[in-house]
Amino acid sequence: MEEWRWIEGYEDEYKISNYGRIKSFKGNKEKIMTLKRDSKDKYSMIALSKLGKVKYYLVHRLVAKAFIPNPNDLPQVNHIDGNTKNNHIENLEWVTGVENIRHAYENN
Repeated sequence: MEEWRWIEGYEDEYKISNYGRIKSFKGNKEKIMTLKRDSKDKYSMIALSKLGKVKYYLVHRLVAKAFIPNPNDLPQVNHIDGNTKNNHIENLEWVTGVENIRHAYENN
């Protein structure tokens, strides 16, 4: 079941789902936003604006921050199946940099 939570720092403006979708609540309208791809066409990104300033975020990191506990303050988010387009909560995990590199190497 899809669950929605406010994006930290953008409460009342944007929500993210555990499936990796983002809703905007600007202008008294609720709409699903279109995700962009980074310059290498590897990761999904989204541009969020607040007070006229636009900032870009990696979608998988927003999902992890909103839904996956990180008690050890691990710095990176790994796509378990290696598919960087799959930002579903079940495909993401917090890891160290070494663990992330090892996973990428072992899974091509």
